[in-house]
Amino acid sequence: MVLSRRPNRVASLRCIMMLLAGVIANLQLQLMLAVQPSSGEGEVTLPRQNPDDWVMFSKDTAYFRECVKHFKMNHTWGKIHAPFVDKVEAKEIVKRARVTGLDVIPTLALLDKKNISQYSLELMKSLKQPYIIKSTHMSGGVARVFNNRYHCFKYCDYGTSEMPLGTKAFEVSKSQFTMDIGLDYSRNGGELQYRYIKPQVIFEEDIRSRTATDVTFWWVSGGHPVFVSQQCEQPAGNKQGFQMKRVFLSTDYVRLPIVFNRGVCGDAPPKPASWERQFQIARALGKLFPDETVRVDLYDGKDGKVFFSEFTFTTAGCWRTFSPTLADGLLWALAHHELSPAVASPTYIQRVLADRSWVLLSLDEEGFLIRNASSGHPSPVDMCSIVESFGSDNESKQKFFDECILRARDVKGSALRCLVYRGTDQDMISFGVDRASQDVASRGNLNLCEKNLPARR
Repeated sequence: MVLSRRPNRVASLRCIMMLLAGVIANLQLQLMLAVQPSSGEGEVTLPRQNPDDWVMFSKDTAYFRECVKHFKMNHTWGKIHAPFVDKVEAKEIVKRARVTGLDVIPTLALLDKKNISQYSLELMKSLKQPYIIKSTHMSGGVARVFNNRYHCFKYCDYGTSEMPLGTKAFEVSKSQFTMDIGLDYSRNGGELQYRYIKPQVIFEEDIRSRTATDVTFWWVSGGHPVFVSQQCEQPAGNKQGFQMKRVFLSTDYVRLPIVFNRGVCGDAPPKPASWERQFQIARALGKLFPDETVRVDLYDGKDGKVFFSEFTFTTAGCWRTFSPTLADGLLWALAHHELSPAVASPTYIQRVLADRSWVLLSLDEEGFLIRNASSGHPSPVDMCSIVESFGSDNESKQKFFDECILRARDVKGSALRCLVYRGTDQDMISFGVDRASQDVASRGNLNLCEKNLPARR
């Protein structure tokens, strides 16, 4: 089964995506540009940008934005994607794909509404430990049975206390999945793919002791692996993998300045021995989704194996977005074939996310720079989201954003794009500079824009 170009979708009116703005502190990468140094210290002379290059000028050219507007509350989309997020059917799809070097976690038992009466303490004890219990049609209620002990550890309704595998554990377990199996998970957030999955409870081998880290998230778009989210925090106490800090990496294992919904670590962990194999697996599975953005979740086994976990199309219910927003835009552009995979190499991804050539200069009433309100950004949308925040209501916010984007378009072709916002008269101008700072971590671009400011009025 391959998902081809999307059908027409019904937009959801229930959700509005909030865009995160600002620069990510403490994540500093070297700007990678193939240029020759100029005579100015710490500066380079850059060629003007190709006018055909893809640049993110719209909030709507973003994966999470599209998800909220077109995927959620969309029955057609939900029916098509249901098999891929069904925890039973997804395994079968992956098996049929015959991807070299990819293992599928063995299923030990399945229960549904018809045979739930067969569930018993004896069944729990008869299955080979350690194993995982979870529902196939939702997220949460996940439990682990190991060393004759029971522990529900992820989004549990009857507590997360670890207990002996006895009558109480059986009763807690049955109560949890009896409730889950009768739940229409799609009602929680409009993710209608879950409505078209047969509710079941799956018992599968627990491979935690065979893996080095929690599941690794490979973000694949247009069939092309783009970037990766990996656990970077060591387990401590009862902390579970889904609660730990993560770090974003390029596919050639260079740290990226992306933040999503968890804390970040100071350093990336050592590169897994299976990294290249994981990349090849993610690319092979990505071919199932040539016009889609999908998160391919893989486990890195200590024994050299790579295990499939699941496919995810609506990460975190699409309530969040990346910072910077450009990361979101890159996924959209690849899925819609506005950015070629041949262009979106790991070096390209590193460079554009680290870029700070869209510079906002905020001026006071006398025309002097307000430094703590001025900053560089990797895209017009990231920059203009800051300008948008200056508005006092939704109407003025949208007006500020639209005006900022309009001014940004005027200087798209320049190497360094400077936008000047003067709050007293809400005036904006933009100008381009063909020199930029070599050090993305510095405020060099801000200084260059300031140096080239038109004469104060």
